[in-house]
Amino acid sequence: MRYLFVLLLLSVSAVAQPLTQTQKLVSLAKLWGFLKYYHPAVAQGKLDWDGQLIRLLPAVQQAQDVQQLSTRYQSLLDELGPLKPCRKCLSQTEILAENQPNLDLSFLTDSLVFSSPLRHRLSYLRDNHYQGDNYYGKTLKPQAALSFENEKAYDQMALPNADYRLLALFRYWNVIHYFYPYKYALDTNWREVLPKLIPLFEQATTPSAYQLVLYQLTASIQDSHGVMSSKDPARCLRCNLGRLWLPFEVQLLNNKAVITRLYSDSLLLPPFLKIGTIISHIDGETIQARVSRLRPYVSASTPQALLRDMRGLIGAGLEKQASLTLELTGRDTTVLVTCYPYRKLGTNLFLPISSRYAVSSWLTDQIGYVNMGKLMAKQVDSVISALWGAKAIIFDLRNYPQDTYGLVGAHLVNKTLPFARLTGPDKRFPGTFQEVSQVELSPSKPPRQYPGKVIVLINEDTQSQAEFTAMSFRLHPHVTFVGGPTAGADGNMAWVPLPGGYRTAFSSVGVYYPDGRETQRIGIFPDILVQPTVEGIRQDQDEVLEQAKRLLVDR
Repeated sequence: MRYLFVLLLLSVSAVAQPLTQTQKLVSLAKLWGFLKYYHPAVAQGKLDWDGQLIRLLPAVQQAQDVQQLSTRYQSLLDELGPLKPCRKCLSQTEILAENQPNLDLSFLTDSLVFSSPLRHRLSYLRDNHYQGDNYYGKTLKPQAALSFENEKAYDQMALPNADYRLLALFRYWNVIHYFYPYKYALDTNWREVLPKLIPLFEQATTPSAYQLVLYQLTASIQDSHGVMSSKDPARCLRCNLGRLWLPFEVQLLNNKAVITRLYSDSLLLPPFLKIGTIISHIDGETIQARVSRLRPYVSASTPQALLRDMRGLIGAGLEKQASLTLELTGRDTTVLVTCYPYRKLGTNLFLPISSRYAVSSWLTDQIGYVNMGKLMAKQVDSVISALWGAKAIIFDLRNYPQDTYGLVGAHLVNKTLPFARLTGPDKRFPGTFQEVSQVELSPSKPPRQYPGKVIVLINEDTQSQAEFTAMSFRLHPHVTFVGGPTAGADGNMAWVPLPGGYRTAFSSVGVYYPDGRETQRIGIFPDILVQPTVEGIRQDQDEVLEQAKRLLVDR
């Protein structure tokens, strides 16, 4: 009897336990998202579910304890109407473990924020949930790409108020929670994002502060597809860094910046500021410190992708001149360099190294070259035929190809072979994923497999479709990859509208090798690693291509 009394006392104490504002808002974000994708009255899109959140916020914030909070949530469930038993619904135990690495519905049974009757109702909904196509997250065929086009962007709001800023956070958090195929691969638990960012979104009371916290949110998925754009073409993105830029491009090597390209007004630069010059500090800040400072606001899948993207950010500033510390002849030299508006630097900035090459060429009388970034579909057969007699063909994938992997691949195999499997959301149980297809290469008719060696050039510029293409090239029996690790971001991009007229993307389709091996957040590693060097940059060498040529000559 005493034991039962203690249990009852603990239960009453838990219900009366005060809640912090962040705890209450976290519970609301999760419940609102769960109902959005699980409840039949919401998932069909017949209700103004954003408006419901805005109306709920004051009541949730005013709740004093678990009982008051749960009472408000119970009223919401009452408004949505009764749930019919679902005879065709799968239970979680019926879903393969390999299909639910991202599933996390543990909050439904959290006694610290939900009362016992509420937990019971939520568990019942989990087991008897909506089974149709979701209005807010549509799955598109044929590759299970996602569309969130029915989400409102509220683009008339230059700066959304606090409620709509929280709507932005809650919407994005739930999209990732239920639809991001690689959530399991994040360095931190996705649960930790809400309590960390809720106060920051509440405090983002200026347009620049709101934009910055949006970047911080999207960076938390560690996906190089996590870019952001604006419906307002006049809006300046990342202008918190400044609107003036150094008049050259750099490569980040060994925590230093090495100049790789000078822009047209480089005649105004000091003569020793040239290609290959090493920069250790910008405005007194080390390159490493600057990268670390910007890191929380850049969504990058891998370290190599992060350094690639940082090249375009570390040179931005607020002042008309930047102080650069250069490593010259064994000593440090500080110079002042004029900075320019971005539009004055030119339109072709940060081009991949392959951009200097033609669509195809003969590098020697036995080695052919194909630039996959420039090769168009109508050119594939004629280009491959012209190089058919080569001892080897070098395919350059340090760029973004033109969706030609199937046409090129037809010359690389003599029978149909799978090179990737794709996963997408399983609408029968939101938050789980299933295989939707295997992607194959089929041979030309009649089959005619290229008999020579195949060399594939890759580096951090090899991303998304380029990585997918690289996976298909692995099917050739005599293939060698040369260069650096790829970016590690694969799968169709899905765009999520956010209040204020913003939208951001993520990799929405899971891409794996047929044996289950991953590339997301890993990248494709070369068989022969070749990293750029300062000396190679100074001599304007394409060290990856030169190594590939030496490899073929030595054989």
